[in-house]
Amino acid sequence: MRKGRWRLVSILILPAVFLMAQPLRTANCVLELNIPERIEIALSVPVVDLGEPRRENGRLYYERINAVQVDYRCTQDDWEVRISAEDFRDGHRTIPISRLQWRTEDGIYQDMPMSGRYAVLARKRDHQPRPGIKHSKRISYRLELRGDEWGGTYSAPITYTLFVP
Repeated sequence: MRKGRWRLVSILILPAVFLMAQPLRTANCVLELNIPERIEIALSVPVVDLGEPRRENGRLYYERINAVQVDYRCTQDDWEVRISAEDFRDGHRTIPISRLQWRTEDGIYQDMPMSGRYAVLARKRDHQPRPGIKHSKRISYRLELRGDEWGGTYSAPITYTLFVP
């Protein structure tokens, strides 16, 4: 029975000793982490086919509604998404890129800037007060033929740039 009492006493005393014990030393550390800036731009498709020509009011044109979706995100203080392109080419034949029109899903068609220039698709101030959140714009294209084009398969590179000054 004596052993049972010692066990009971030790079970009661042991937690009391741990509760009253003060640490002899403490150590601190500083936790650091670096969250990188988020600068992203992506296109929904690598190639856009303008499809078959259509005729409207005696005019022949190509049009692709919502041809490409541009997704972008930036946490910098100032930025803009730019669109630029080179002239259409088929071998040595060209069609000026300024004949191509483009628009966002909520806009009206506007002429593509001349080769070597750009237009602004979006700016940070267009998306206030939600900076850093992923945004998207769907772009439609329209090309009206004027009758001075030669037959062939024409292509033109279109570049979307997330520019941070």
